Amino acid sequence: MLKIECHDKKGEQMNIKIYLIIGVVAGVFIIYMLFLHTMMKKRKQKQLDGFNHHNSGTPLTRQQERLLTFGAILFYHRGEKILGIYPEDDLNQYIYGLKQQWEISNAKEAKEVLGDLLELQRSSEFEPFVQLPSSDLAKIQKSIAKGLGIDISLVEQTKSAYAWDVGRAVSLAKWCYWCGYLSESETWSIMEQAAKQATQHGKSWTDYTVSFLLGRAINGFDLDDIIIEAKQILHSQNPALRKIQDVDVYQRYQFQ
Repeated sequence: MLKIECHDKKGEQMNIKIYLIIGVVAGVFIIYMLFLHTMMKKRKQKQLDGFNHHNSGTPLTRQQERLLTFGAILFYHRGEKILGIYPEDDLNQYIYGLKQQWEISNAKEAKEVLGDLLELQRSSEFEPFVQLPSSDLAKIQKSIAKGLGIDISLVEQTKSAYAWDVGRAVSLAKWCYWCGYLSESETWSIMEQAAKQATQHGKSWTDYTVSFLLGRAINGFDLDDIIIEAKQILHSQNPALRKIQDVDVYQRYQFQ
C-alpha cells in the first residue's frame, strides 16, 4: 500500500512539472506575440509617418475625387476608402503585392507598367472578341447584365474593354504612390491620363462598368467575386447591413 502511494506522489510531481513547462512555454509564446504585434505596429506607423512626410496633406479637390472614382470598383473590392488617397493599412502588403502580381519593385518598373495600361495595351487585345458576336461573349454579357441588374441591351452596347486598363491604372497609381514609387504629382498626372482615355472611349458610368467587367472576365477572372461591389457602385447602393462611405460616387461625379 505504501509503495502505491509513493508511486502516485511521483506521478503527481511529474504532472506538476509538465504543467509548469507548458505554462512557461505558453507565457513565452504570449510575450513573443505581444512583442511581434508591438514591432509590427511601430513599423506600420513608421511607414505611414514616412509617407505623410512626403505628401502635401491638402484636402482633395472635387476634380481629384472624380479621378479616384475611375478606380472605385477596385478600391471598394479591396476594402479601401473609395475616395481615399492616403494609406491606412500596413504598406508591406502593397509592396509585396506589387512585386508578386505586377513585377514592380521600383519607380522605373512602376512607370513602365502604368505606361502600358495608359496605352490600353491589354484591353486592345480583347477588341476582336468584344466586337464580334459569339456564344462565349453572349454568355459573359448575360452574366454582367444579371449581376448588375440592367437590361442585356445596355451591356451589348459596350464594344470595348478599355475600362479594364483604365481602372487598373488608377488603382495601381495610388498603390505605387503609397509604396514610394511615384510622387504625388506623378500620381495625379497618371490618373488624369487614365480618365482622359476613359472619356475618349466610353460614354457613361454604366458603359465604363460594363467595359471593366468585360475585360476582367475575358482576362480569366471570375465575375462573382466583384460583381456585387460593381453593382452597388453603379446604382449607388449600400449593402443591406452597413453603410459604405462614397458608394454614390457615380451619382456625384460626371463621367465626361
